[in-house]
Amino acid sequence: MWTCRHCGLEIMFRAVDPEIDEEGCFFLCPGCQARNALVNIGRGGEADPVALAQPPEEPEAEGAS
Repeated sequence: MWTCRHCGLEIMFRAVDPEIDEEGCFFLCPGCQARNALVNIGRGGEADPVALAQPPEEPEAEGAS
């Protein structure tokens, strides 16, 4: 499952299509339409397909609201 980093909605993998653009891989949350980053954790090469995962959440900076 993916989890929207904006609204917290849990989304089945098959419910959204990952996309790629000049900023990288992502999916759009079907609930709030927020862009959620994805990273390729596959090894690359013909034998290893692309494997997408959400990057770890970054802690909020102190004083950020």
